[in-house]
Amino acid sequence: MKIAIATDDFTTITGHVGRCNGFLIYDVENGVIKDIEQRENEFTHHKVSHEHSHNEHGNSHSKLVEGLSDCSHLICKSAGWRLQEDFERAEKELIFTNEEIAEEAAIKFSKNELIINSNGACHSH
Repeated sequence: MKIAIATDDFTTITGHVGRCNGFLIYDVENGVIKDIEQRENEFTHHKVSHEHSHNEHGNSHSKLVEGLSDCSHLICKSAGWRLQEDFERAEKELIFTNEEIAEEAAIKFSKNELIINSNGACHSH
């Protein structure tokens, strides 16, 4: 299974997905990492500037969903409700966790051992 993890330093899991520097893409099965890929965040407008209206971008995170289309899940610490809705529409799962290290989160997730944080939703924008 391929999962994406939002990151700023390509080691740890970042806070807000829209502002992250990139994504670690793990191909992992039953705790064994088969492949790791780094993708720069060229998908979100937040990375460049947080001073914008969601309306100017059509209230959609379609570029991010498309950029991670080969992944079944996105693991992060938090994300806005619009991103959550867009991922649901794309039949992708957004997973919130307080885990710090991306690789450990990928392994734990693949073994159903990752502790999920149900409070990762950001409703401020």
